Amino acid sequence: MCLLISQPKGVTFSRREIEDFVSYNPDGFGLAYGDGRTLHLVRMVGSVSDIWDTYRTLAGGKRCVLHFRMTTHGATNADNAHPYPVTDDIVVAHNGVLSCGNPVDPCRSDTWHFIEYFLAPIARANPDILFTREWGEMCGKLIGAGNKLAIVHRDGRIAIVNASAGVKHKGAWLSNTYAWSAPQKHHGFSWNPKYTGAGVGKVSRIQDIPSPRIPATRHELTDAEVSDIWDTAQEHHATNPVDGLYRWTQQHPTDAAILIAAIAPDTSETEAREWLEDSAGDAVTYLMEYFDDDVSVIEDTPEGAYADEYAPGYASVYARTHHTF
Repeated sequence: MCLLISQPKGVTFSRREIEDFVSYNPDGFGLAYGDGRTLHLVRMVGSVSDIWDTYRTLAGGKRCVLHFRMTTHGATNADNAHPYPVTDDIVVAHNGVLSCGNPVDPCRSDTWHFIEYFLAPIARANPDILFTREWGEMCGKLIGAGNKLAIVHRDGRIAIVNASAGVKHKGAWLSNTYAWSAPQKHHGFSWNPKYTGAGVGKVSRIQDIPSPRIPATRHELTDAEVSDIWDTAQEHHATNPVDGLYRWTQQHPTDAAILIAAIAPDTSETEAREWLEDSAGDAVTYLMEYFDDDVSVIEDTPEGAYADEYAPGYASVYARTHHTF
């Protein structure tokens, strides 16, 4: 799911930190900054040593944007490394999964499609609007707070879309807590960072979500019941990708806890319920990103056949017999 960083002047990450970022996001590295005369841009796919040398030499201590890529859409190559050129004066880096996908050119990423068909025409017509608060708020609502953008101008300006959904570390802004060994990780959870978007301690897409109080249910869960919950939640998210899943979670917190326990690796029903009660925003973000990655856990699966080859998350839940809510 990538890691996007806005690094202020005077901050330099250590080699150990850069190695950690790359270990979660090994599919590309990029950096960009403007010095008033030149827009400096580097995009590459390389070894940890190559990335460290590039970072240390060109970006250490500078006000800049950094991006560490985990491939979700498009090929793994330097052309799909971020930041992407938008105009001669502007580049953009992205963290998240955009709903536009990559239908025009499967070799290109979702970010490239978003820039080519939406952002670039705006930037060419009125580049300054990308750095206004009003446009940033509008764009943030459009893409959803699980997506973040960093926009860099030749003159040195940097704008972050959905900055409130990130975290601070060493004075820098980082887009998430799941794509690096963040000290802000949610207690008691250790999601497996992988292509599907599962991570650790998600930063909320929906800010200031009131946590639901979840009553316990008293029956064993069947595959069919979980399948129905999955279908209902997916329908709400597909209908309204911005906050449909949030609204469903608030209305049906018990079902949300069941679904989290079913798809999250090594997570008990009790832990899922506690996560929703303690940090509803993080839990909703986890579900959003799972659906956004189009993981078809139940689709076309024979009834009652939730083995690992069909649905690893469900299998891990039902292997634990006699667990009830």
